[in-house]
Amino acid sequence: MDAPADTHTPLLLLRTRPQLDALARWAAATGQRALREDPGYALHAALKATLGAVAPKPFALVQRADGFQFLGYVKAERAAAERALQLAPDTEPGAAAALGLDRDDIVVKAMPADWRPGERLDFEVRVAPIVRSRSAGDHGRWAEVDAAFHPSFAGDTQGDRAAAHQRWLAQQLAREGAATLLHSHATGFRLATIARRGAEASGQQTGRRTRSGLLPDLSVRGQLRVENPQAFADLLARGLGRHRSFGFGCLLLAPPGSWT
Repeated sequence: MDAPADTHTPLLLLRTRPQLDALARWAAATGQRALREDPGYALHAALKATLGAVAPKPFALVQRADGFQFLGYVKAERAAAERALQLAPDTEPGAAAALGLDRDDIVVKAMPADWRPGERLDFEVRVAPIVRSRSAGDHGRWAEVDAAFHPSFAGDTQGDRAAAHQRWLAQQLAREGAATLLHSHATGFRLATIARRGAEASGQQTGRRTRSGLLPDLSVRGQLRVENPQAFADLLARGLGRHRSFGFGCLLLAPPGSWT
């Protein structure tokens, strides 16, 4: 169950210019296999190492005409966020350089608090369109199933990813009545290799080992209509779907006509 919505702390958008070669070097230096194999995990770890409690979640790594950008949402007072950004290069220099936190072009922007019912917005998002299975997977964990093969979204044609994923996306945007999906199109899809570290009991000791797997990785652009302003603000802060700590689910917005 999600925590109660925080309607008082502002939602901030952080934008930086990351250095992916520096991220790869930092990940290798940690000695952790998961960080070397999964860039999303490496970004997650670098954020926690540098920004701690004000690390953005969800976040996105996007490629624009002028290079890569890191964008992420964080619920925090501006002063606290700016203080953490100032300290980051001293806290963990390698991770700060990888995230672009040692540069002068960092942007911290307050998101609107006055969304209007009926307002139309273009959106861009990278999601993992999965559903947790009712049957437990390894070590009692719930299995994750591509929405294209789940009866709630596949309908009569299992494997029709485009249709199933659009149904899944529409449901995510409609969470708590937040927004209506007007139209969308996929801009990219692949089965991404991911790595996760999890606890594993062995005898009397509990250790952590790295597990690898494949995750449906979908990038989408489209247009939505705001229905419930507070629910929409909560949706932005929370993100869409699962794996939101690792680069999925960050809903980026633009005026109508920007991306569609």
